[in-house]
Amino acid sequence: MTLEELELHIEGCKNGNRHSQQRIYRQFFALGMSICIRYSNERAEAEEMCHDGFLRAFSNIKTLAEPVAVKSWLRKIFTRAAIDHFRKYRRSQPETDLLELAENHQNQTDSLANLSYEEKLQLVQALPPAYRLAFNLCVVEEYPTGEVAEMLGIAEGTVRSNLAKARFKLREMIEISENFYLKTTTT
Repeated sequence: MTLEELELHIEGCKNGNRHSQQRIYRQFFALGMSICIRYSNERAEAEEMCHDGFLRAFSNIKTLAEPVAVKSWLRKIFTRAAIDHFRKYRRSQPETDLLELAENHQNQTDSLANLSYEEKLQLVQALPPAYRLAFNLCVVEEYPTGEVAEMLGIAEGTVRSNLAKARFKLREMIEISENFYLKTTTT
């Protein structure tokens, strides 16, 4: 989509044009899913977050001042949609059993550097929701812990603690996966 087409469709969205909304949706769906999948346990949940993000975007598109900034504007909207989804549905979710996770990662190799994107994504998705949220916002999205605390309405120390626990859990899961892989290849 050219810049002129993008500007035309954003203007159409501001006027409630369904065709323009559909074009923007198709153009940026992959962006939304790439963000939302990191915050979810499964694809269906990520799609729900993504759709919520688009609903917000179309409802607030009049606040978009520069069409060239649509990508960064949408990134923030999808991230906020994921945060709100966490607040609404995920706080009480139980932690994933690490042994179960190890069984699901039979093909993993012996270091994080050798893991595929999908394997890394599975590890992050296996984190408890609060840890996953802190990890994604601080490490992947590169928000400072103070800003994350403000977004989530929690203390900065809680964000730091969740981030440290997320990193520890990831190391633990990788170690379990490595040990499981070594046992299955030597027997």
